Amino acid sequence: MRVLVGTGILALLYYYSWWFTGGIEAAPWLLLLLPVAVLYGLLQMLGNWILYLLAERRPAPPQPVADLTVDVFVTACGEPIALLEPTLRAACAMEGAHRTWLLDDGADPSLAALASRLGAGYLTREDRTDAKAGNLNAALARTDGDIVVIFDIDHVPAADFLSRTLGYFNDPQVGFVQVMLTFANQRQSWVASAAAETALDFYNPTSLGMDGMGGVTLMGSNALIRRTALESINGYQPGLAEDLATSLQLQAAGWRSVYVPHPLAPGLAPPDLMAWFVQQFKWARGVFELLLTAFPRVFHKLTWGQRLSYSVRTTKYWIGPVVAFHLLATILILIFGGFELRAAFHDYLRHIMPLVVADATIRYAALKVWRPPSTHSISFLRAVILVYSTWPTYTLAWFMALTRIPLRFRATPKAAGNNLPAIWLLPQLTALVMLILGLWYTVVRGHHQPSLLLIFAGVQLLLQLRMVTDWVTGKSRKLRTIMQRLSLALIRLQS
Repeated sequence: MRVLVGTGILALLYYYSWWFTGGIEAAPWLLLLLPVAVLYGLLQMLGNWILYLLAERRPAPPQPVADLTVDVFVTACGEPIALLEPTLRAACAMEGAHRTWLLDDGADPSLAALASRLGAGYLTREDRTDAKAGNLNAALARTDGDIVVIFDIDHVPAADFLSRTLGYFNDPQVGFVQVMLTFANQRQSWVASAAAETALDFYNPTSLGMDGMGGVTLMGSNALIRRTALESINGYQPGLAEDLATSLQLQAAGWRSVYVPHPLAPGLAPPDLMAWFVQQFKWARGVFELLLTAFPRVFHKLTWGQRLSYSVRTTKYWIGPVVAFHLLATILILIFGGFELRAAFHDYLRHIMPLVVADATIRYAALKVWRPPSTHSISFLRAVILVYSTWPTYTLAWFMALTRIPLRFRATPKAAGNNLPAIWLLPQLTALVMLILGLWYTVVRGHHQPSLLLIFAGVQLLLQLRMVTDWVTGKSRKLRTIMQRLSLALIRLQS
């Protein structure tokens, strides 16, 4: 890893050299983008590489202190009872003394009956202020356990979840313990498989490195938090990225964190494009807001390791604007670029390609070393396609954060079959058409020979095409289902 990271640093410096030589000479206005290129390279590439180098697994925790009391919170808000029941049942059945509570923000009588049948407590409230954070804070005011354990409705805990985690709280300075998030529905759909793969990097080598730096972040589920730690920051922090905001405030207040890299409570990855976009839009908008507001305010209270960890976490979704810029530049140069501009862009591609290869190699190697035992094969391709094609969502989230345009909280859909409106894919469709036109104009009208520019444009076209193809396939599948139902209805009418 040290050799690979050293090679990556050389590739990063080679990339930066273009900005100070050929790039600025070709277009002086690129000076405006220089800080973005430098920050992205340092934080999202070099920052991640450093975390990989510092990744390590903690030893198993000691036996927990006997007098610790535990409240287990399962949060719900209008989800189907069939999805919730396995989680609530497993939470009640965990080994060790604890009390399980169903926090129902939908005030559903059937859920109250379910909780009673399974032996769980049932809590609801009159309003839904601050969404999940408000739900948790209302429950905190009505319970008294020393440790609070939080599960989303789709994460089913193993029986030994508490026995493998509570011992870390023997250290009175540990404020929270985060258990790795894994997913049990990778084979449900292409999107579910790709979404699960996008999480492998962050939930394994990146989070292990953050643990080594003392900068673990909360992830919303599979989390254990000391009640006194939450009370010291006035409870769970509201917002679209309430979990990240809460861990940031806890560590700014001096509490330590622990990461447990074991699949102790598998959940569900987004099963379709609608669920994926809803989740990513909400997360990106919330994370960007913290980057611009809360993070700078508490920066001086964090250790250098925590500063690096949160810098990597809060700039993760900058991938959207970065992809958008490269797409736009490629299309404009294909259609309108003169000889000098094309030459400068070719030179840029020659400087960035070694960095792209080095970054992909380092990430793949880190995941090979730190992958969970249950993962037998690793493929970056689906993850790259899904993240790369989500650039409009991330870019819009960044714009909304900069302009302070609010976004209403919306829970991630857990069930498949959600209808994604075509407008969600309009930017990808537009980019796809413009890339085709640009390639046609360059090759057919301009008679340009094969070049790095054409290869780069072709790769971007294929990445956009895969996302659009999946959406079209889903639409045709639904159309076939509708036609089959109509046919069956006509047959019944005739008979």
